[in-house]
Amino acid sequence: MSIGPVGLAIDYALVWGAFLLSLLILRWVAKQKAQRQATENVLFTLFIVALVGARAGFVWRMWPQYSHQLWSIIDIRDGGFLPHTGLIAAALVLIIKIKRNPLIHKPVINTIGLTALLVLPVYIGIHFYNQAQRMPTPALKNINGQMVSLASFKDKPVVINIWASWCPPCRREMPVLENAQNQYQDTHFIFINQAESSEQVRNFLSANQLHIDNVLLDSQSEVSDSFGVAVLPTTLFYSAQGELLYRHVGGVSTASLDYALEQMAARDAAN
Repeated sequence: MSIGPVGLAIDYALVWGAFLLSLLILRWVAKQKAQRQATENVLFTLFIVALVGARAGFVWRMWPQYSHQLWSIIDIRDGGFLPHTGLIAAALVLIIKIKRNPLIHKPVINTIGLTALLVLPVYIGIHFYNQAQRMPTPALKNINGQMVSLASFKDKPVVINIWASWCPPCRREMPVLENAQNQYQDTHFIFINQAESSEQVRNFLSANQLHIDNVLLDSQSEVSDSFGVAVLPTTLFYSAQGELLYRHVGGVSTASLDYALEQMAARDAAN
């Protein structure tokens, strides 16, 4: 979901949408004001606990990457969350809340159940739609003016980063992607720049002392449309067979990128 180059990953949009929808459903489920207010407080608490639990689970899972920069734990711009740990934390708090106040049992359960019934089919539909997408294979010029076809990268898994030098999160994540390109030799990393000249790109790379390979130019931003990208930066993870395994909207950190690469490798091996 985007407004110009600014946007929100669809997963996070669904989470916030589900929370707002639950508050609307509660208006219908709970008629008594006191009961509705008590249930609203519980829903707010569960939402916060789920977010904190999901973040804590991810930090625990990727602790070696966070241990060197503890401040990055609270930098949630990297999108590092584990949904199942958030759901477990919220479920435990819900049990405690219901035991303390049995009157909220019915409205809370009904609200959560109806919300899930409406939101889950949308989430599942989007998930299967993404999984059905194949990697486009257009030919693009690199910064040296040579034509390069993306079809030539299909011998191993592919990570495609859509970026621009004027984009702050793109600039912030570039050193992380550079390190990953050097570390993960069994994966192709491709950097598709948006609507900038080869001179602008070379100047940016030189000024920031970045040494990355496979820098391609999407001069009219038409190729990014074929990838379904509307927000910068976006990083796409494809199997060696060209199947879209994961889409990360926004900047990546070392932790979130390593996690995505681990998941990509596991799924690619399973196939």
